[in-house]
Amino acid sequence: MASPSPAVSPDGQAAFNGQPDVNAQAPPPPPPPDELDTSIFPGPPAFYHRYTSANLALPLDATISDVPGEPQPFQRGEMEPPHVDWIVEEGNYSVFGETWPVDEKLPTLEEMGVQEMFDRNADRKQSLQTLLRALLLTYTQLLDALLAPPPSFAHPLPPLPDGRPAPTDPERLTEHMRLIAINMHYLVNELRPVQARETLKAMMRAQIDLRRAKTAAIKQKCADIQTTLASLRSSIATASAPGDQLEKAATASNSKSAFAAANEAFDILAKLQARADRLAR
Repeated sequence: MASPSPAVSPDGQAAFNGQPDVNAQAPPPPPPPDELDTSIFPGPPAFYHRYTSANLALPLDATISDVPGEPQPFQRGEMEPPHVDWIVEEGNYSVFGETWPVDEKLPTLEEMGVQEMFDRNADRKQSLQTLLRALLLTYTQLLDALLAPPPSFAHPLPPLPDGRPAPTDPERLTEHMRLIAINMHYLVNELRPVQARETLKAMMRAQIDLRRAKTAAIKQKCADIQTTLASLRSSIATASAPGDQLEKAATASNSKSAFAAANEAFDILAKLQARADRLAR
């Protein structure tokens, strides 16, 4: 019976096959997971490491170079808050590395380098419907182009005047659909103020309906209280009528409680009517 052949371990010592090498090094532990992968919220910008107590205590002309995540040194003066007058003069400001204008305005498609496919003097709703029809038509044309056979290599499409290869029908139609989608998105953004006004109108209508419902409930409660007061008046009149002394003595206490209840009911009625008047305004 042949004995198992020895194997050479990484450190040069012999080890038999099938048996663990006690001198072999254990594999390194896996690296810790990234904080951004395990955290629900993203981490803050890297330059927050600049604002330490030691760095803030340095003079403005000092150079700081030992900040984690900063490949190049920077001046202490860069950590100072921006001057508002400079921001107004320049017309823009920087937040987390992004530059924003002071006067927020929606740039036109021409300023963004996109072709406008609608009339600016026309109604926005009508323009959106026109673009939607064009998008559906282009989509059907794209389906037909995808079903057609591709151009032959023996007879390629002629290049464009600038030397670039001519786009195929699917590429041309896809680009056309992209332009239509950009124009529709631009028109929808222009309708945001209209949406805000309609939302505000709906909220005000809901508040008015709620006030009217509360006013109707208060008026109904006032009517019930008036009915109760009428019944109390009739009972008081009956108690004050001439009759037997025992009956008068028995109803005297009831009359006092009826008067107290009537006064309390009058107070509640006055408060409810005042509240109904405030809600009705």
